[in-house]
Amino acid sequence: MNPFLTAEYRDGRVRIGEKTYAAGAYAVHLLNQYYKNDTAARLSVFKIYGWDVANQLSCGYIAEQDFFGAGKEIRLILDTLPDLKPFDLLDIPAEQNRIAGLFSQDSFSLLTDCFRRRSAVESRPQNELDVGVLPSEYDKGIFQSAAERIAEISDTLSFYNAVSDDMQSAFDKLKAFVSRLDEVSRFDEAHLLPIALEIFNAAPFPVRTEYVPQQKNAKSSVSVVARKLYFDRYYSFVITDFFEGLHYGHYPRRCGICKNYFLMTSARRQQYCNGIAPYEVRGKRLTCRKYAASVHRKELAAADPVIDLYNRRCAAIRVEKGRQTITPEFAKAAQTLAKEYKLRAKQDAAYAKKQYAANMSRERLYAETDKRMK
Repeated sequence: MNPFLTAEYRDGRVRIGEKTYAAGAYAVHLLNQYYKNDTAARLSVFKIYGWDVANQLSCGYIAEQDFFGAGKEIRLILDTLPDLKPFDLLDIPAEQNRIAGLFSQDSFSLLTDCFRRRSAVESRPQNELDVGVLPSEYDKGIFQSAAERIAEISDTLSFYNAVSDDMQSAFDKLKAFVSRLDEVSRFDEAHLLPIALEIFNAAPFPVRTEYVPQQKNAKSSVSVVARKLYFDRYYSFVITDFFEGLHYGHYPRRCGICKNYFLMTSARRQQYCNGIAPYEVRGKRLTCRKYAASVHRKELAAADPVIDLYNRRCAAIRVEKGRQTITPEFAKAAQTLAKEYKLRAKQDAAYAKKQYAANMSRERLYAETDKRMK
């Protein structure tokens, strides 16, 4: 499996290199980046030799011009890929060095020597092979080294030959998903998943998984367990990122003002993003949401039930503190606990449905706050 594209997932977050984003952010980036700078179109021209070499290796021979041409094509792809996240976060120089080694003169010599020796072995009479009489060309070490090199080259060609088609396929399906969002009555995993499965299907793709330690946050010395995934194709990565996000209530939407895509992380029917609108109001640039309000295009959005319940509970706590029926210390502890419940509900759909409202009731919240303060 190609070791180039890897990502770590935990608690609705994805980490690549030193950057951490909400899961689903890279699917949104593809939607916004696909046509910018013609990234996908430029990549599509760099696979003439790659396909030929992949076919030749499967047939047991190699053409010199095609072999070195394929290496040059991949290096050109690596010059273009950093225009698209997450490739700008990956170690491009290290990958370029790996490609240079794979498609070097030494590799070509190893493969041609192996094919020559294999041909000599296979040309021997079958009765000699049956009794283990092998020609001098037989060399187990060379055959093993060549087999490993062919496997790595084949995996690498599979990744780079498919990258532009993967972008187009993922882009078209993500765009179709966004176009059908208004079919559902609620933007949560239970309602969005049927549409996602209908569009993307449940077809499996190979992903290698490891469990690795990950710093809890940038300032923490404590490590937690994260899943590190190795992707054989760009499509596998983007769709994994999309479904990981969907599991935590993250989904892409398209802004009605700037027409860019953005990642929603709640069930609100938000129509506009927080990016800067392409228009001015009295000479000032506003966010798309503020611009929409200024021109009376107020969002018809139902309140996020998780946030709504949290805001109402905190408002009630402030009222009780003002009436001095609870102490300021108790009020602060209760609000801290309410925030913990809110964050958990944002990340755990099952908890939000079954337990969140009960935990946020006055009686249960105050009882748990009182228990913590003792």
